[in-house]
Amino acid sequence: MSENELSITRGTMSKDLDSRERIERTKAIIFDLHHTITKTRESPSELLRNILAEFKIEVANISNNTLQEAFEYMDRWMARYQVEQNVGPHWGGKAEDWIQADRIMLERLGYEFSEQKILEIEKKWKRETKSADFEWLIEEAIETMQVLHSRGYILAIATRRHDNPTGKLKHAEVTDLISCIEWSGVSGYAKPNPYTLLSVSKQIEVNPRLCAYVGNYVDLDVIAARRAEMVPVLTTWANPDEEGKAPEDTIIIDSVDELIHLFLGS
Repeated sequence: MSENELSITRGTMSKDLDSRERIERTKAIIFDLHHTITKTRESPSELLRNILAEFKIEVANISNNTLQEAFEYMDRWMARYQVEQNVGPHWGGKAEDWIQADRIMLERLGYEFSEQKILEIEKKWKRETKSADFEWLIEEAIETMQVLHSRGYILAIATRRHDNPTGKLKHAEVTDLISCIEWSGVSGYAKPNPYTLLSVSKQIEVNPRLCAYVGNYVDLDVIAARRAEMVPVLTTWANPDEEGKAPEDTIIIDSVDELIHLFLGS
């Protein structure tokens, strides 16, 4: 059995001749970022705890579960707010966009701050999350992208977030490998909606059925890929429990570098 056949059998698509043909005719490979080709220093709740501590806000008595619940409450509120306000797909890049949502989250934690204080906290949050010290591309992902690019594949990014990730890609020196970068954290545009994936397909001028999408969550990435009619590829190195949730037509890989043995070029 060849390396290519071995890799394909990690997912049940290998038993379907049509699916194998779709892999072989793929022209573009689109990547998610977070825990697909990047690692993070700490969780969002841990980062929030550290930022609040920097502002001399007492957080020692707040549990991680309480922090997570406050985050989730804010996310639910924000999902409704974004749709009600009919904001665009790239809304949320400014710290000022988050004042009301941050206020709601902080109130859930028992804090009431001035608008200026909330803005300072949000600006600190954005500086941290945008930094390469907080989130960075893993080395095997960089090497994999270099190989795939050399084989003639068009590479792109489609990620669920409110901030433009181009800076992280520039820091990793991979922007010359990437033809398109698309992002959105806005409900209705963000994954599992296929909007960002289809936007990439349109910009690179490749039919969605000739694209593969690589991500780490079934309910976001795999579903978005299926809705866009792209080949769904699930990475499990960061979230191994996701494998058991994957539909039968999903290619499942343990590590990003397995893509090298799967997509061999023309």
